[in-house]
Amino acid sequence: MTVVILILSFLLEASISNVINLSSLFIPLFVVTSLSILYPYFKNQKFIVVAIICGLIYDIAFTHSPFINTLSFSLISLFIMFCYNYINYNILSSNIINIVTIIVYQIINYFLLCIVDYVKFNEMNLLKCISSSLVLNIVYGIIIYLILKGIKKILNI
Repeated sequence: MTVVILILSFLLEASISNVINLSSLFIPLFVVTSLSILYPYFKNQKFIVVAIICGLIYDIAFTHSPFINTLSFSLISLFIMFCYNYINYNILSSNIINIVTIIVYQIINYFLLCIVDYVKFNEMNLLKCISSSLVLNIVYGIIIYLILKGIKKILNI
């Protein structure tokens, strides 16, 4: 179930990225959002491995920047694990974790791109990246949470 959602998230993000301009108000980060919502369905070690693999695939498929997203995804996987150790899994907490995860992911990526001198640091660009990636991904996170809850209820897990 989790692998299917991650694959669908990759495909949906790829499709929407082709339609929506990256300078728009809706930047999809569906794979990051899926990871933040799916964590409770994984065991800790497996989650880190899946996140690293997702980051590597993300690097190859979307950014063509070797290992930047692999590092970002591994760091946010640790962040997500840390958050869920202190917060119960429900729709409110999962959305708060999703929002903070998106912000942390954008900050990590922005600083990594600054370190490799791909972009020059600009606070307004960072804030624009963060704000334009929140709305669409919050909605997607709620949808994924409700789908998982429905599947869990149907299968009596």
